Amino acid sequence: MYRKTHFKTRPDLYKELGKEFGSYFLQIGAFWKRISARYPAQIFAVMVTSILLSGILAFTVMRVKVTKPLPSISGSGSDMSQGLGQIVGAGQALKKVLDLQNQINTVLHKDSLTAKDSLLVKNAIGQLENIHHELNTKSNH
Repeated sequence: MYRKTHFKTRPDLYKELGKEFGSYFLQIGAFWKRISARYPAQIFAVMVTSILLSGILAFTVMRVKVTKPLPSISGSGSDMSQGLGQIVGAGQALKKVLDLQNQINTVLHKDSLTAKDSLLVKNAIGQLENIHHELNTKSNH
Protein backbone atom coordinates (compact mmCIF):
# COMPACT_ATOMS: atom_id res chain seq x y z
CA MET A 1 0.00 0.00 0.00
CA TYR A 2 2.81 2.43 0.85
CA ARG A 3 5.22 2.30 -2.04
CA LYS A 4 8.09 4.61 -2.51
CA THR A 5 7.66 6.83 -5.54
CA HIS A 6 10.80 7.04 -7.63
CA PHE A 7 11.41 10.29 -9.38
CA LYS A 8 13.78 10.83 -12.19
CA THR A 9 16.38 13.31 -11.03
CA ARG A 10 16.54 16.50 -13.00
CA PRO A 11 19.89 17.40 -14.47
CA ASP A 12 21.80 19.99 -12.49
CA LEU A 13 23.09 22.97 -14.46
CA TYR A 14 26.54 22.94 -12.85
CA LYS A 15 26.95 19.19 -13.35
CA GLU A 16 25.96 19.51 -16.98
CA LEU A 17 28.35 22.43 -17.52
CA GLY A 18 31.07 20.45 -15.77
CA LYS A 19 30.47 17.48 -18.05
CA GLU A 20 30.51 19.62 -21.17
CA PHE A 21 33.28 22.10 -20.37
CA GLY A 22 35.08 20.39 -17.48
CA SER A 23 38.22 19.61 -19.48
CA TYR A 24 38.48 23.28 -20.52
CA PHE A 25 38.09 24.42 -16.91
CA LEU A 26 40.86 22.03 -15.85
CA GLN A 27 43.14 23.31 -18.60
CA ILE A 28 42.51 26.94 -17.66
CA GLY A 29 43.13 26.13 -13.99
CA ALA A 30 46.40 24.36 -14.78
CA PHE A 31 47.47 27.26 -17.04
CA TRP A 32 46.73 29.79 -14.28
CA LYS A 33 48.72 27.74 -11.74
CA ARG A 34 51.73 27.65 -14.07
CA ILE A 35 51.55 31.38 -14.79
CA SER A 36 51.06 32.37 -11.14
CA ALA A 37 53.93 30.10 -10.04
CA ARG A 38 56.21 31.52 -12.74
CA TYR A 39 55.35 35.26 -12.38
CA PRO A 40 54.06 35.97 -8.82
CA ALA A 41 55.64 39.44 -8.48
CA GLN A 42 54.26 40.65 -11.83
CA ILE A 43 50.74 39.42 -11.01
CA PHE A 44 50.92 41.16 -7.61
CA ALA A 45 52.07 44.39 -9.31
CA VAL A 46 49.21 44.22 -11.83
CA MET A 47 46.69 43.72 -8.99
CA VAL A 48 48.04 46.65 -6.95
CA THR A 49 48.14 48.85 -10.06
CA SER A 50 44.53 48.01 -10.92
CA ILE A 51 43.43 48.85 -7.36
CA LEU A 52 45.24 52.19 -7.46
CA LEU A 53 43.88 53.00 -10.92
CA SER A 54 40.37 52.14 -9.76
CA GLY A 55 40.74 54.45 -6.74
CA ILE A 56 42.04 57.31 -8.89
CA LEU A 57 39.18 56.93 -11.35
CA ALA A 58 36.62 56.72 -8.54
CA PHE A 59 37.76 59.97 -6.93
CA THR A 60 38.42 62.00 -10.08
CA VAL A 61 36.82 61.04 -13.37
CA MET A 62 33.83 59.05 -12.11
CA ARG A 63 32.99 61.49 -9.31
CA VAL A 64 29.28 62.24 -8.98
CA LYS A 65 28.46 65.91 -9.08
CA VAL A 66 26.45 67.41 -6.26
CA THR A 67 22.80 67.00 -7.08
CA LYS A 68 20.30 69.77 -6.60
CA PRO A 69 17.49 69.14 -4.13
CA LEU A 70 14.29 67.83 -5.63
CA PRO A 71 11.60 70.43 -6.25
CA SER A 72 8.80 70.65 -3.77
CA ILE A 73 5.59 68.95 -4.79
CA SER A 74 3.35 70.74 -2.31
CA GLY A 75 1.76 72.95 -4.99
CA SER A 76 1.18 70.13 -7.45
CA GLY A 77 0.00 67.79 -4.68
CA SER A 78 -3.26 69.65 -4.37
CA ASP A 79 -3.74 69.47 -8.13
CA MET A 80 -3.13 65.76 -8.04
CA SER A 81 -5.56 65.24 -5.17
CA GLN A 82 -8.17 67.26 -7.06
CA GLY A 83 -7.54 65.15 -10.15
CA LEU A 84 -7.88 61.95 -8.16
CA GLY A 85 -11.04 63.29 -6.55
CA GLN A 86 -12.49 64.01 -9.98
CA ILE A 87 -11.61 60.51 -11.15
CA VAL A 88 -13.26 58.96 -8.11
CA GLY A 89 -16.31 61.19 -8.57
CA ALA A 90 -16.57 60.22 -12.24
CA GLY A 91 -16.31 56.55 -11.28
CA GLN A 92 -19.09 56.93 -8.73
CA ALA A 93 -21.22 58.78 -11.26
CA LEU A 94 -20.64 56.03 -13.81
CA LYS A 95 -21.67 53.40 -11.28
CA LYS A 96 -24.83 55.37 -10.49
CA VAL A 97 -25.61 55.71 -14.23
CA LEU A 98 -25.22 51.97 -14.75
CA ASP A 99 -27.50 51.24 -11.79
CA LEU A 100 -30.14 53.60 -13.15
CA GLN A 101 -29.89 52.05 -16.61
CA ASN A 102 -30.37 48.59 -15.10
CA GLN A 103 -33.47 49.83 -13.26
CA ILE A 104 -34.88 51.32 -16.46
CA ASN A 105 -34.14 48.13 -18.42
CA THR A 106 -35.88 45.93 -15.86
CA VAL A 107 -38.95 48.15 -16.02
CA LEU A 108 -38.95 48.17 -19.82
CA HIS A 109 -38.79 44.37 -20.02
CA LYS A 110 -41.92 43.93 -17.93
CA ASP A 111 -45.07 42.79 -19.70
CA SER A 112 -47.32 45.35 -18.06
CA LEU A 113 -46.40 48.67 -16.49
CA THR A 114 -47.94 50.27 -13.44
CA ALA A 115 -47.94 53.87 -12.20
CA LYS A 116 -45.15 52.94 -9.82
CA ASP A 117 -43.02 51.76 -12.77
CA SER A 118 -43.55 54.98 -14.72
CA LEU A 119 -42.67 57.03 -11.62
CA LEU A 120 -39.49 54.95 -11.19
CA VAL A 121 -38.48 55.58 -14.82
CA LYS A 122 -39.25 59.29 -14.50
CA ASN A 123 -37.10 59.58 -11.34
CA ALA A 124 -34.28 57.60 -12.94
CA ILE A 125 -34.27 59.86 -16.01
CA GLY A 126 -34.24 62.92 -13.74
CA GLN A 127 -31.26 61.53 -11.83
CA LEU A 128 -29.46 60.80 -15.12
CA GLU A 129 -30.02 64.40 -16.20
CA ASN A 130 -28.68 65.67 -12.84
CA ILE A 131 -25.54 63.53 -13.19
CA HIS A 132 -25.05 64.75 -16.75
CA HIS A 133 -25.42 68.37 -15.63
CA GLU A 134 -22.98 67.91 -12.69
CA LEU A 135 -20.33 66.32 -14.87
CA ASN A 136 -20.63 69.02 -17.53
CA THR A 137 -20.33 71.85 -14.99
CA LYS A 138 -17.24 70.22 -13.40
CA SER A 139 -15.51 69.76 -16.74
CA ASN A 140 -16.11 73.40 -17.70
CA HIS A 141 -14.32 74.67 -14.55
